Amino acid sequence: MVFTYVGGFLYNIVLCFCMGDFSDPDNGILVSPLAQPVAQIYFNSLGKTGGVVFTLCAFIILQFVCFTAAQALGRTVFAFSRDRLVPFSWVWTKVNKRTGTPIYAVWIAIFFCIAINLIGLGSYTAILGVFNVCAIALDWSYIIPIFCKLVFGRFQPGPWHMGVASKFVNAWACIWTLLVSIIFILPTVYPVDADNMNYAIVYLVAILVFSMIWWAVGGRKYYTGPLIEAETLESDSLNTESSERKEEIIDAQLQHQRAIPVGKHAELPGYSEAVAYRGRGRAD
Repeated sequence: MVFTYVGGFLYNIVLCFCMGDFSDPDNGILVSPLAQPVAQIYFNSLGKTGGVVFTLCAFIILQFVCFTAAQALGRTVFAFSRDRLVPFSWVWTKVNKRTGTPIYAVWIAIFFCIAINLIGLGSYTAILGVFNVCAIALDWSYIIPIFCKLVFGRFQPGPWHMGVASKFVNAWACIWTLLVSIIFILPTVYPVDADNMNYAIVYLVAILVFSMIWWAVGGRKYYTGPLIEAETLESDSLNTESSERKEEIIDAQLQHQRAIPVGKHAELPGYSEAVAYRGRGRAD
């Protein structure tokens, strides 16, 4: 991590030093026909061959970043589907027997990534807003639990923690995230019009409104917290799992569901099947 910070800082200094006159009508990064400032800097400093090689290396590194991001996104889709927070959740939680991975969850995530990026073929301004929202959403996913920890104080320290310095670090993280979130929704050109505005704020509000409507209409009625092995409670899984594995899964699920207030169990998917299966097991 230290190397990442130090190396990234030095790399940016080198880029700024090699930038040259950014308004040069021939090779300035602001008027570059490449529309890629870093690639233009490579071209200006290293020539055509060096510029192509370094730009290609950058694209290869970006692909590795995309691989890890796709993996994390697939896990996220699977987790939300397991907790029944997305439509057709029973499809995305299916695990491929050969690979042991949620193939459908991965591919639906990849499909929407490709579909959203196709917006860039029609409008660079529109896709730029999508990129900004992605940065904001990623930062918020980190900062929400930190903010809740500071506000509510319901936090159990793990084996390693920062002690008294934790509050200051957490507070700084919240302040920094607020700052960069504001920056990501600000326009980059003035005067602002429909062709150059930053649409990130539009997308962000639309996502928040949709999420609140989804929660009000259906989510609050059946979401009670993270579920354990949600799909295994379906009838097909009960028929295919080994007896010992079934017992472990059912015991874990029932233990979780017994913590739900009385009268709410019937609303939980799979509860009746679990009770029926446990009853048959005891009768046998």
